[in-house]
Amino acid sequence: MLGGGGFRGLAHIGVLRALHRLQVPIDSIIGVSIGGLVASFHAGLGYTLDEIEQRLSLLSTSSLFALGRSLYWPRYNGWSPAVTALRAELGRLDGLSLDSLRFGIDKLGLLALDAFTGEEIFVVTGETSPLAPAHVVVGGASIPFLFPWVRGQHGRRTYRLVDGGLSHSVPVERALRPPFSAARVIAVDLQVLRGFRERAPRRWESLEEEHPGRILRLRPRVDRFGTVFFREGQAPDLVRAGEESVLEQAGALC
Repeated sequence: MLGGGGFRGLAHIGVLRALHRLQVPIDSIIGVSIGGLVASFHAGLGYTLDEIEQRLSLLSTSSLFALGRSLYWPRYNGWSPAVTALRAELGRLDGLSLDSLRFGIDKLGLLALDAFTGEEIFVVTGETSPLAPAHVVVGGASIPFLFPWVRGQHGRRTYRLVDGGLSHSVPVERALRPPFSAARVIAVDLQVLRGFRERAPRRWESLEEEHPGRILRLRPRVDRFGTVFFREGQAPDLVRAGEESVLEQAGALC
């Protein structure tokens, strides 16, 4: 379970790297916001974790805002090389298929929010969806006002997809029920503002009481990093924080 968190999401790379190193089997991933992008590039497009780190390390506060402007005005060609490269990476998601996954992943789930109806849009491997996975993963990471919503059409309905983390920043409930029904959930919590559907008091305690032994919550030490405002050169520190959160729980994982 790779949760939302903007730039903090680079910690997901470290989490996955450490899980692979410990040979912890991962057969399914649910991703929301930046977690959906990392999951899609890795399990969907087959990028190695080193490749994802290299590409996402292009991010800076200025390039993030410039990327947003470039998506609002896609016909302008005067963007910096970093923004052009980031746009190219997003374009590669057009080829994303949830039925052809890599690195031993059998099932992938992606979450977005319809800005007009407040409905969660969830696409899953093996299930029919009215929208292309690329729309959901890019829309599901589109922070309102920073990035434009992603428009999808199915029949007479128009979807306007925005960041799924606004609804659920760590949608662990999705992993506990069909079609996942996971026996064990590793949930990566990047400690951002909770979505409006997950603000119940004692939410985590209640989930752990209802599903004893099924949830392991990882909380990488990322609170000193911003989600949108951050300093260049912090990517390696975030990746390391993700690795350390796994190694600290190695006894519970192995």
